[in-house]
Amino acid sequence: MFRRKEINRLDAAEVLALLRRNLPSVDHRGEVIEELGESHLRMRLPVVPEYLSRDLPPGSGQVVMSAPVMMGFADTALYACIHAVYGESVLAAIVSFNVSFFSVAGAGDVTAVARLLRKGKSLAFVEAHLYSGAATTPCAQVTATYAIRNAQRG
Repeated sequence: MFRRKEINRLDAAEVLALLRRNLPSVDHRGEVIEELGESHLRMRLPVVPEYLSRDLPPGSGQVVMSAPVMMGFADTALYACIHAVYGESVLAAIVSFNVSFFSVAGAGDVTAVARLLRKGKSLAFVEAHLYSGAATTPCAQVTATYAIRNAQRG
């Protein structure tokens, strides 16, 4: 008889609670999960003045979102996406992380649309597109690979 595998999926509140438990305080920036699907999530980072650089390039008067903050946010969104699909009983560790910036992100909230591309037993392949403010085209794309281990076995 065929047995269906147990589904370990988490809901948005469970994912946010897991992030609070598993990530250091520096990685908590008030992220909000706006949508959670079968293999994707949409997460928003409310922007605060500390994330912004002013007058870059010099003399332009332009406000620019910090690239390191955006990369950290993308990692958090991808990590959340993995746990939403795999559940909380796995350890997920970055194997590779690649980012391509297409345009400058301004002072608006940043949104990540993260999705699981391939779910393996020991590796997960994910990507996220980052959007600045109300933009409809991404300002960055992140692809990453995470090693997946059973937390009980280590």
